[in-house]
This record gives sequence, C-alpha cells and structure tokens, in this order.
Amino acid sequence: MVVIAVFKSSRPESKNAMKWFGAAQQRGTVVVLTAVQVVICAFWLSTASPTPQKNILYIRSKIVYECAIGSVTGFAILLGYIGLLAAVSFLLAFLARNLPDNFNEAKF
Repeated sequence: MVVIAVFKSSRPESKNAMKWFGAAQQRGTVVVLTAVQVVICAFWLSTASPTPQKNILYIRSKIVYECAIGSVTGFAILLGYIGLLAAVSFLLAFLARNLPDNFNEAKF
C-alpha cells in the first residue's frame, strides 16, 4: 500500500497523500486489523467454543476424539475475515506489480 501511495503522491493533485502512510500509521493498521481478528475469535469462542467429541464409528475398536466446531457461523465469519485480508493483500500486490524501472535502485 505504501509503494502504491509513493508513486501516486508524485502527482500534483495528491499533495498530502503521504501523511497517511507513515510508520505509525502502518503499525496502527496492523494493530487494528489484528484486534478485529482477536475480537472475532473471542466472540466465537465465548458463545460456542469448539469441544472434543468422541467418534466410535470411525474405527470400531478405538475411540477417536474429534474437534466439533461449535458454531459454524462463527467459524465462517473468522475464515471470511481472513479471506478478506488475503484478497485485499492480493489486490494491493496486483496494483503494485508495475513499478517504474528505476524503483529500488541504489544511487551513490
């Protein structure tokens, strides 16, 4: 996101674009997105947490413990949020694929 903003900020109409992409803003974004995932996990685990479940049908001579998801909705919301983060990351990487030829060249 920062790489895209750097190259877009060279345009005259975006004078103050770089003030939104400093180190503090990047750290804040990571903290906020992680906090959202923690809240989703905490809500899912507090309402209908996964529980161990005995399965005697899988192997008749043994008892196999499996994890019962609990709330399928909470698990789907959690996976959907992770998928959303992955899709946004892919989109930003796709937008930043065509960088200028002199990007990241060392100049002495």
